[in-house]
Amino acid sequence: MATEKKEIKSLKSDETVYVAFQNRSPRNVTLYWHDYSGKLVRYAVIKSGGIYSIDTFVTHPWSVSDSKTGDRLFVDNQFVFFLKVQPQEGDEPRYDRFFIDLPVYPLLIRCLQEIRKKIPKNEMDRLHIPDNLKHALKYVPDLKCSTYERFSIIDHDQS
Repeated sequence: MATEKKEIKSLKSDETVYVAFQNRSPRNVTLYWHDYSGKLVRYAVIKSGGIYSIDTFVTHPWSVSDSKTGDRLFVDNQFVFFLKVQPQEGDEPRYDRFFIDLPVYPLLIRCLQEIRKKIPKNEMDRLHIPDNLKHALKYVPDLKCSTYERFSIIDHDQS
């Protein structure tokens, strides 16, 4: 059964929410906003243990990647974080905290990530590994946080 791919982009700027992203991972991470055309806009680098607070809007999605490797991380257990309306009390904005964590990648994907870090692409044919793994190293896209199209590689539709 084919599923329709949802475009990941910001829609409107009419309902403000206050968000604090807390990095619980051991890595420095880069926070990205998905703009109105779906492009990733680099917003901030959050150090391990750090917090970044921002006023944003309900229909604005956010993503996070490892600042060094570009590997995607979770925000509130999602690769793409979609905000929800949070009721506010009083006149002062309340920043709801959402946690940045390392995901648990499937073993094959994790192995591909590590091999790609250590071996140049032009030397992968010389490896003494099965051909299907060589093919995966060459042609399975990197799981980098660079374009929203790549977010569909291991994300699962939860509807």
